[in-house]
Amino acid sequence: MKKLIISICTVFCLLAAPLSSIEWGGLLFNDSGVSTPDFKDITVNQADGVSLWLKSPLGADSGFYFSSEVLYKFNIEIPIGDDPVFTQVIDLPLLKVYGDLVTDSGVLSLSAGRFYYVDGTSAVLSQIIDGVSVSYALPTVKAGGFVGYTGLLNALNVPMAAVPEKDNNIYNLAYPYLPIGVFVELPALGGNQSLEFDVYHLLDFGSAKTNMTYANVILSGPITNIVYYNAATSLGLMNFKDVMNYSSLSFLVFPSEALSLNAGVTFATAAEQGSLTAYTSPSPVSIASAGKITPKAAVTFTTKNMCIDFGGNFVLAYNDKKYEPSNTDWNAGIIYNIFSDLQVGFTVNTSFDVSGAKAHNYNAKLNISLAF
Repeated sequence: MKKLIISICTVFCLLAAPLSSIEWGGLLFNDSGVSTPDFKDITVNQADGVSLWLKSPLGADSGFYFSSEVLYKFNIEIPIGDDPVFTQVIDLPLLKVYGDLVTDSGVLSLSAGRFYYVDGTSAVLSQIIDGVSVSYALPTVKAGGFVGYTGLLNALNVPMAAVPEKDNNIYNLAYPYLPIGVFVELPALGGNQSLEFDVYHLLDFGSAKTNMTYANVILSGPITNIVYYNAATSLGLMNFKDVMNYSSLSFLVFPSEALSLNAGVTFATAAEQGSLTAYTSPSPVSIASAGKITPKAAVTFTTKNMCIDFGGNFVLAYNDKKYEPSNTDWNAGIIYNIFSDLQVGFTVNTSFDVSGAKAHNYNAKLNISLAF
């Protein structure tokens, strides 16, 4: 494990050394939280960390850049009346070469290395990943492809639906998938509507050997000058036989520059739901959504130095033969910039069980971050 950490730091330094015009900075952060299911069993969480980043152009006027970030953090989980649990994480969440090459007819975009990638639905892939993403954009069409690998990621810092095959401290290798994808987007349909088609195939290099294929369709655009929508569906196959689906519809409204409203609903198939199976993917979205219909709404108010948000949902979970009320979740938060580099945030989250099991949960968290 020490050799792996040293190797990561060595690569970081070797790649950064020859670069010119380097921009760099960092972030110190402190997260303090408390959670309880019943106001009797209380758990206190304390996390602190530091991240360093740098960015540099690759040659004058090349249009390409090198960017990287290294992270260290630790977390102490203290169940009241029980022994504390201490964990450490070191990671390289960003290490990429990227840029645009402008041609006479369009723009060629490339990202290679470790970076954040999300598919059109956010239900298949929505995470840090190692890979290569390339696209070519014309005024009326954009097409591209992606290939990646998850098996070298740090599962302690990159949430995924699949459980890692080992349980190591500091750097725990994530479950290994090799996703391959292509997409075509028509960004300039009538009324500024956008239509996108994605196809992804995920090769499973882990012990489960569950290969997955997805075909996604996303339609989005403005309804009026202040109302926007996004409709997406993902039809999946597990080992080319079990069928699964994730669908979502959302609306975003901007009544003023300071106020925004968001409302929508998500649906994902459950296990043994007729001929369908539970929607499964590497994305944490699949865990939160599988076997559920979830209407949700949120409101956000933003000023120059402050952001306040409030939202909630109501979950209907599939139970044998039908969907039944499961829980309702509510959250409220505030972020305040004391000055440009110092930010303080406070969030409260509640989950009320409405199924009769009384499995409620409450938590609150204070976040402080200082950029340098």
